[in-house]
Amino acid sequence: MQKEKSCTKCNDIPDNNCCVDEVGLIIQKLVRVFQVFERDEIKAYGFTTSQCYTMLELYRCESLTMNELSDKMNLNSSTMTRILDNLVRDKYISRNKDQSDRRVVIVSLTDAGQEVAKKLDTTVKAYYKKVIANIPEGQVEEVLKSVNILQKAFEKANPNCC
Repeated sequence: MQKEKSCTKCNDIPDNNCCVDEVGLIIQKLVRVFQVFERDEIKAYGFTTSQCYTMLELYRCESLTMNELSDKMNLNSSTMTRILDNLVRDKYISRNKDQSDRRVVIVSLTDAGQEVAKKLDTTVKAYYKKVIANIPEGQVEEVLKSVNILQKAFEKANPNCC
């Protein structure tokens, strides 16, 4: 029989609220720091956060169906439609019916949308490069592995997500 692992900080079994407060505080701080980045850098382009990430997703994928985009953004179709309406109005995104199945709507960036999305992508990547530059040398892979584990834990803890 394998002995359950305990926390090295408090010698408690993880299922017994080990480090719950610390994890919570770290996540809250991380979210707030990232929100400041979004407020200062992303919103300077005049987009909501949802519009920005929609454009970045389309920049990476070129075109997606409405269902694919909604799934990637973890939003329902009606919310996704509202986000896209303003981007279509401002000529950053186009919506077209699929030629083989008229029920399917294909979403893609216009030329103007490509231009702005490229700038957004550059801004986001520059920020991530700054973050990585502040991780102690030799620990980037360890941090990536840990963040990946944390992301999966959040997804498993939230049945309505992802």
